[in-house]
Amino acid sequence: MLAEALTALAGAGGTALVGAMATDVWSGARDGVVQLFRRDDPDRPAAIETQLDNDADTVAALAEQGRADRVREELALLWTLRLTRLLEQQPEAEGPLRELVNRLRDERPSTSTTWQQTNTARDGSTQFAVQGGNVVYHQSPRPPSADGGAIHR
Repeated sequence: MLAEALTALAGAGGTALVGAMATDVWSGARDGVVQLFRRDDPDRPAAIETQLDNDADTVAALAEQGRADRVREELALLWTLRLTRLLEQQPEAEGPLRELVNRLRDERPSTSTTWQQTNTARDGSTQFAVQGGNVVYHQSPRPPSADGGAIHR
């Protein structure tokens, strides 16, 4: 049985691989996985390449329709199983798989960030708010009072 850390690595690998499908980093992810399986069996990369290409085409087609999430989850499980078997058969693939996972995490485009902010100004107060930027505020001098701005003591 595979150690818990290696099982987690296989899971991270499956998730990172499928997450890279239909993105700009796909080519490098695909090549990295093919190299991992080449260590196991020199004749196997052709079958792995075909499977990866078919999976990536499926994800790309569904992504255009906004329906790729479910298939990504299923493919991540399948690739996790494949990588788990690879690690069982070739424990020395751990280092290269870990490097691939780290590289894919670093190269993958970041997802959009959603910020929520609630601001309340009350009792005649003034409020300024910004997210992800700067606020520069210049306040004009107060207009003169009705009596010409005389100071009362």
